[in-house]
Amino acid sequence: MEVVNCPRCGRVFQKIKSPLCPSCEKIEEEIYLTVKGYVDDHPECTLNELSEGSGVSPKKILRYIREGRLEISKGMHGDIRCEICNRPISKGRYCDACMIKINQNIADMFSGVTVEQKKGTKMHISEDRKK
Repeated sequence: MEVVNCPRCGRVFQKIKSPLCPSCEKIEEEIYLTVKGYVDDHPECTLNELSEGSGVSPKKILRYIREGRLEISKGMHGDIRCEICNRPISKGRYCDACMIKINQNIADMFSGVTVEQKKGTKMHISEDRKK
């Protein structure tokens, strides 16, 4: 196991999963639960209202949304956008359409399918087909 310093408090600890020490991880979880509780109680809140009401910075709230841990409230629609196409999204970093394209590109990369093959050319690179 790796021994590291906690980026939040500076303590030395054995890193298992989280980059934060157990004490700071617990504090971060409490902060997250505060934000989640505020959204549950105020489903129409905007990002600024959520930040002010929960006492948590907009940057940290956006991190929870980008991580997929928090879904935006109805009042925040349009505040969070896909990092590729800029469409409004409710959680994560990408819209469903871009996520499908990313997954397809990854699958194609591992299957050996090239862009030229997808465009309909007859070129085959696979060693099996050369034989």
